[in-house]
Amino acid sequence: MTVKHYIGWDMGGAHLKMAHIDQAGVVRNVEQHATPIWQGLASLDQVLTDLNRRLPVSNIMHVVTTTGELADIFSDRKQGVISLVDRIAATFPHHELRVYAGASGFITREQVAEHYLQVASANWHATAQFAAHHYNSGVLIDIGSSTTDIVPFLRGRLCNRGYTDQQRLQYDELVYSGIVRTPLMAIVDKVPFAGEWQSLAAEHFATTADIYRLTGELDETYDMMEPADGGGKMELDSARRLARMLGTDLEPTASNAKWTGLARYISEQQLQLISRSLHRVISATDLGDGLRLIGAGSGRFMVSKLAQRHACDYIDYAQVMHIEGNNRHGVADCATAVSVAQLARTLYHHEII
Repeated sequence: MTVKHYIGWDMGGAHLKMAHIDQAGVVRNVEQHATPIWQGLASLDQVLTDLNRRLPVSNIMHVVTTTGELADIFSDRKQGVISLVDRIAATFPHHELRVYAGASGFITREQVAEHYLQVASANWHATAQFAAHHYNSGVLIDIGSSTTDIVPFLRGRLCNRGYTDQQRLQYDELVYSGIVRTPLMAIVDKVPFAGEWQSLAAEHFATTADIYRLTGELDETYDMMEPADGGGKMELDSARRLARMLGTDLEPTASNAKWTGLARYISEQQLQLISRSLHRVISATDLGDGLRLIGAGSGRFMVSKLAQRHACDYIDYAQVMHIEGNNRHGVADCATAVSVAQLARTLYHHEII
């Protein structure tokens, strides 16, 4: 079969990301959908059914990478990986299917059970590997709704010290902090408020989405998850949830300025958290002069800030792609889905784009 369309899938615990690449390497379409797997697989099945009606019907190869196997509806990662891959296989039973297994490359569905440890949470590897095809050295920083990946590379080879989630957490190459779903209590335990240091409640009253709504940096395109209290997504709603973290209520006549200022403080603490991890990762590898940070994910605006602080170049992930139409913005948001499709196209067409 001659493959004319490559469909990349990044199956996360909170979102499903899809990228459609043609045989010339042009990005035809990218989409991101909320699929909170911890609530069950119904939302994932619904999105896959809808996409099945809109994707090409022949000469297709589907390429899958997963992180959703960590969702607690699965007993372990093996069950999660197999279940997610089977979802794609069942939705597109007559199409070619390959699964990304990190440094082991692409495998078939039948090999997944044996190699699930290589498949689990290998999304970062695909994104960084594609970036390493285009730049001699650098650090990929992919900041999403829940996590941050920090992956150095040199002369086309990844320089990561860890591979599994456990190892990458140990080496600060995976930081469990993102711009939408992270509870504020995971970032700070005290904040400056009314001239004092105010302790925060250790409760899931507010998330980073509330912070970045107040700072104006959260694009509504990425704001797909339900707030902690199931309430609204206006700035006033976020300020009310932030006030609850301080054990108080939002005053009806109070200015938004103090809550926006508080949000900026928490944002700064999160940026410092990621910056400390970046310092450690850079210190482990001699990347030479002219360091560059490549920003991917919905939180890449933070990578731009990090580049300024570390006095290095910033490159948006979309700059390495051939993009059609208005997809440039979405390419960097769905970098892994795009990358895994591009890697498959490169391998099976024997060409470097």
